Parts: sequence; C-alpha cells; structure tokens
Amino acid sequence: MNLRRHYCILAASAILTMTGLNSCKKDYSPDTPLPDVYTNTLFVSSDNQIVYALDPISGNKKWKVTVDAGVTATPLVYNKTLYVGTTSGNLYAFDAQYGTQKTTRNFAAPIIGTPMMRGDMLLVVAGTKLHALNATTLDDYFPINLHPSDYDMGGNILSSPTVHTIPGKQDRAIFISSMNGKVTALKDDLTALWTFAPAGAQGFYSSPCVVNDSFLYIGNDDGKLYAVYTQDGTSKWTFTTGGQVRSSPIQIGGNVLVGSNDRNLYSVDSATGLLRWKFLTGDAVQSSPAVFNQNVYFGSYDNVFYCIDIIDGQEKWKQQTQALIKSSPVIYNGEVYFGGFDKLLYRLDANTGDQKINPISINGQMQTSPVIDQISSVAVPSISGAYQY
Repeated sequence: MNLRRHYCILAASAILTMTGLNSCKKDYSPDTPLPDVYTNTLFVSSDNQIVYALDPISGNKKWKVTVDAGVTATPLVYNKTLYVGTTSGNLYAFDAQYGTQKTTRNFAAPIIGTPMMRGDMLLVVAGTKLHALNATTLDDYFPINLHPSDYDMGGNILSSPTVHTIPGKQDRAIFISSMNGKVTALKDDLTALWTFAPAGAQGFYSSPCVVNDSFLYIGNDDGKLYAVYTQDGTSKWTFTTGGQVRSSPIQIGGNVLVGSNDRNLYSVDSATGLLRWKFLTGDAVQSSPAVFNQNVYFGSYDNVFYCIDIIDGQEKWKQQTQALIKSSPVIYNGEVYFGGFDKLLYRLDANTGDQKINPISINGQMQTSPVIDQISSVAVPSISGAYQY
C-alpha cells in the first residue's frame, strides 16, 4: 500500500468514526439542569469583607460576595433576604439563594449590633441610633410627616435590639441598650416607655435578654448582671462578677447564663439573683452561651471552646482552637457551629465535641457569629437578641 492511499484510508476511517459518534449523540437525551431549589444555608462573615453562603453539612460554598468593610454584626435572614451590616455603616440586602445584591443603605456610623425584624419593620442599630426601616427598600418605615423613624440613645449602640411582650401592654416592646449606661423600652412608634440607668453603670455591650415577659437580663461593663422588671424598668436584683460583662445573657429554666471578663461563665438564679455555679476558664468569656440537651456551649479568650452541664457546671468536653473565641455558637441538627480569631469556622458534634468536618477557612477573624437558614426557621446565636431555646 502506498503512503498516499494509507492516509486516505485513515482519513475515511476518521470521518466514519466521527459520523458514528455524532449519530450516537442524537440518541442521548439533553442534559437536565440541577433543580433550582433553596436549601438550608449557613451564612458567615468576618473582618475580611467577604460574606459566605455555605452548605451547613458539607461546608461547600454556595456563593460569596464582597462588602465595603469588616462585618461585626451577625447577619439577619428574613424571607429569603440576607441583611449584612458593616463597620463603615453600610447595610446590604442580598438575595439569600443567589447572593445578588437587592439594595443597600449607608448610615454614616458603624453597624455593630445584629438587625432584627419586628413584624414587617426592620430594626437596625448604627452609631447612637435605632432605625426603623422598610425591609424591602431600606427606606424609613414611617412617613416623614408622621414621626421620626429613628430613636437616639445618646450613646453608641454595640448590642442588638430585642422584642418581647410587656405584661398589661397591648403589643410588644423593643428593648435596646447603649454604651452610655442606659437600657430603654420603646413602643412600635419608637417613643420611650421607660429607661433603666443604674447608678455607676458603664457601657451596656451585651444584648438584652427577655424571654418570659416580666424580666429583662443584661450585663454591664461595671461587672454586674442586672435583672429588670419589663413593666416599668425598675431593678429586681443585681449580681456582681469580677470583670466586665460583655457576653449576652440567656435565661433558661431558673438559670441566667452569662460570661464575664473575670474568666468565668456564671449560672445565676433567675428568681433570687444568687449564684448557682460558676465555671472558670483561662481568660475572658465574651462569647454568649447556647444551650442544647441540658448542655451549655461557649468559647473563651483562652482559645478553647467548652461544653458544660447546665445543672452543676461540670465540664463535659472541650475543644482546643488556635486563637481566641469571641463568636457565639449556633446549634443546628445536633451540632454546634462557631468561629474564632484563627479565621476558621468549626462544626462539632454537640454531644462529644468531635469535629464533623475539618475547620473551614473564612480568611478573616470572626467576632460575628454564623446563622443557619432552615427555611421554616433560622438558627441564631444568643447575641442576636432573638435567640430561641
């Protein structure tokens, strides 16, 4: 066979092969796109100006977006919208499924506390003011000729607002604290019902806790945990720790649980204000606790995450990390999620403390906490002011 004929045979063979392949392709059904379904999603951010949406089980990234500054406030999820506030004062509204930006608004003051919903009203703290917004447009909630859509606390607000019913009132009140030593209860129209300003108080960094209608619990930089009657803002009792109380307290059963910069996590009797137990760590406790299956979960500045028994304060397990923990934990599906200054997001078995997956790099130090959208509900940390037990 001469060379020319050999090449012709090879070329013909190639054409027949390609024709056969093309013929086979016609027999395949077209590719079916993956279903466009919004599934459970974990949202987290840090000082690196990036917001991540992750699958809470696999840790796989769904999307990420860049914002204009660091994020200290825990994001809010409402009606498939993710609200993210930054330290530069910008509030972003993102589509929770796709990460596309819906709208934004600047308040010219840092947003440190977590936003929250009150009916269809979005409550946002920035600088010294609490703002009432339209959740869709981020415009002022009230018409300008009706009354103001903000309330000035007169001091910087570093905590998150809380909403709860006051006995004898027809509607819920909004509770807010500030760094000028004041806690205020507001009506829905943002007029004040009462203000609690204890003598000698310093800044209120922790978020108010109101879960049983009648009492509010909150920590102060003067080292004290205060119990306040929600009816009129008068003091019920005061418990003194040995350091600033910047952890947000939670109340469950007869326990009021809160951390202190004196290195302890405390359980204080909700009725009497007397100590039930305290648990000593190696450094300040500013992480706000979470409770699951009679266990209390929290982190410390000693780089350790703890699980202790709510009954007697005895340690169940602990997990070493690589840097201090200020982030408050979130419990989801029998597992605990938290972040730290080691720039890692952790997912641990709530019963054993074992790591479910390798820690996920967030590439930024986390003061904020993760939130998990479970579609029908949202798992949030206690520091958000909307913690559900």
